[in-house]
Amino acid sequence: KHENEHEANENTLYNIKIDNTYLRVQKYDNSLGQNQLVGVEKKTKAGYETVTEELITVSKGARFVFLNKDLGFAISTPDLSKQNNYLGFKVTQDGGRTFKDCVINYDNPNIETLTVEGVPYYEKDKLKLHCSIYQIKKDNSGYEDVDLIFISNDNGLTWNSEKDN
Repeated sequence: KHENEHEANENTLYNIKIDNTYLRVQKYDNSLGQNQLVGVEKKTKAGYETVTEELITVSKGARFVFLNKDLGFAISTPDLSKQNNYLGFKVTQDGGRTFKDCVINYDNPNIETLTVEGVPYYEKDKLKLHCSIYQIKKDNSGYEDVDLIFISNDNGLTWNSEKDN
């Protein structure tokens, strides 16, 4: 049995075993529109118990990752809107007990949307996030896709462009 397939059910959106800790993201209910309420559960001797104090709302296509037993991310939607301050990308630093909105520091007047291309990952001990934008070319000859890498130096709370680090 693959390590990531332990005790999943139809409401399990993500699960992982890290060392001897089993964590899973569970859907608890559907929310307005294409959203759902989710929380993190941790396996104990008695079975899985909810550790999330306040369920979070994410889209049906949300992505999740835990990089260690404390640090995890929920990306509600890949397309984050500039006018919403790029809300929809959350971090937990306490194993899913609480979630905070990540702050993406990025100011580009030529875009409306920042697309999260994957989940956060470590590269040479730096916490990184691959994103992209679709913007007007500098010579105004059309549009282009531009890849961006963001780095967090505070375990995912704030993200700055790799170029600014």
